[in-house]
Amino acid sequence: MLRDRGFFLVLLLAACGGSSSPPPAEPAARTAADLGPMCHRYYARQATCTDDYLSAVLDVRIELDMPKGIGERVKTEGRDVVLKEARTYWESDMEPAKIDAMCEAMATRTPADQLERLLKQGDACEAAADCKAFAICAVETERSFIASGATHH
Repeated sequence: MLRDRGFFLVLLLAACGGSSSPPPAEPAARTAADLGPMCHRYYARQATCTDDYLSAVLDVRIELDMPKGIGERVKTEGRDVVLKEARTYWESDMEPAKIDAMCEAMATRTPADQLERLLKQGDACEAAADCKAFAICAVETERSFIASGATHH
C-alpha cells in the first residue's frame, strides 16, 4: 500500500510540474484597443504640460512654416500673441467629448501596420521624465501631421 502511495505521489508531482515554478507567462500582445487608453493618458499629460507642449508645437510650426507665414507672424506680432491664439484653439480641441472621439477613432481606425509604431511612440512619450521632454517627444510624433497642414479642429 505504501508503495502505491509513493507511486501516486510521483504521478501527482509530475502532473503538477513538481516543485519547480511554471515558466513566466508571455506578456499579452497589444492590440488597437490599447491605443484608446494610451491616447487618453497622452492628452491628460498634454493638459498637464500645456505651456511646454504649445511652445514645442509652435517651434515645429515655425521650422516647417506651417501654416505658411507663421514664422513671419511670430516676428511681427510676437511669440506670446501667437501662443495665446494657439492656446485658444488647443483648449477647444481638449474638450472631453473631442478627446473621446479622437481616442475612439485611434483605437478603431488605426491600420494594423501602424499599431506597433504608435504604441512604441506612446510608450516613449509616457516615459518622458518631465514636461519639456514629453512635449518634445509628443511634437515629434505629430511632426508629419503638422507638416501636412492638417488641423485638429
